[in-house]
Amino acid sequence: MPILHVRALPQSDESKIGPALEKTCKAIASFYNCDPKHVWATWEEIKPGFYAEGGQRAELQPQETHPPIAQLTCFEGSSDKDIEELLEVASSTLSEALSIGDNIFMTYHEAHSGKVIAGNGIVRK
Repeated sequence: MPILHVRALPQSDESKIGPALEKTCKAIASFYNCDPKHVWATWEEIKPGFYAEGGQRAELQPQETHPPIAQLTCFEGSSDKDIEELLEVASSTLSEALSIGDNIFMTYHEAHSGKVIAGNGIVRK
């Protein structure tokens, strides 16, 4: 049940967003050895001029600043090493598919047993 949520400025080629999310879902699923249908990804666009890095605002996605901000939420139980590898896989797949180099900021968050509901039931480990 990994969930990737990305917030970013408008991209220079918006047509890359959907395929980038699909590729990243598949890469995460491959990492977990699970069916890609269990990996979800969303994208929200940050209004032009409403993202400041230091004193600089941007209208469109730059190559080297104002990285897309991604949050990856996964069920608890992974080792620190696995989390690091997953972050590398997810961020490199996403940035490569968007053609923005390694300009991604991604954080990992854990969903804990008994603190998640999916469908009609509480998810427990």
